[in-house]
Amino acid sequence: MKEKLNFRGLLLIAGLFVVFLVQGCGDLHHSATDVEVKAANNFVSEHEDAVILDVRTRSEFEESHITGAVNVPVQDESFEDMVAKLNPNKKYIVHCSANHYIGRTNSALKSMQNLGFKHLYSLKGGYDAWKDADLPLTDTSD
Repeated sequence: MKEKLNFRGLLLIAGLFVVFLVQGCGDLHHSATDVEVKAANNFVSEHEDAVILDVRTRSEFEESHITGAVNVPVQDESFEDMVAKLNPNKKYIVHCSANHYIGRTNSALKSMQNLGFKHLYSLKGGYDAWKDADLPLTDTSD
């Protein structure tokens, strides 16, 4: 009897953990509107208040980046201080290398939301998708 109770207790705890994990990941994913790379390219061309925000490391950015992007590395300890200096009324298309739902982009988006930024977009597929679509890049690796 005691073993059945312990097993049921473990199942309950495991179930609650899964619910918590799924809801937590859902919150990260829904912190911004996903935008495809070609739509993002058009959006930036049509909106002078749109900014492509590259949250990869400085070395990744210096090697190659989306033309016109601004680099604010999310892993930098002063990320929030740097972001706080940006205009929160502009539209930000945020990206890292591939924009996995639990990666650097979502960390940046969460911080930006906490700082009051309202117009946030996540570049679907990140830098890699932009490059694969042959959209404009600034490549300094030559």
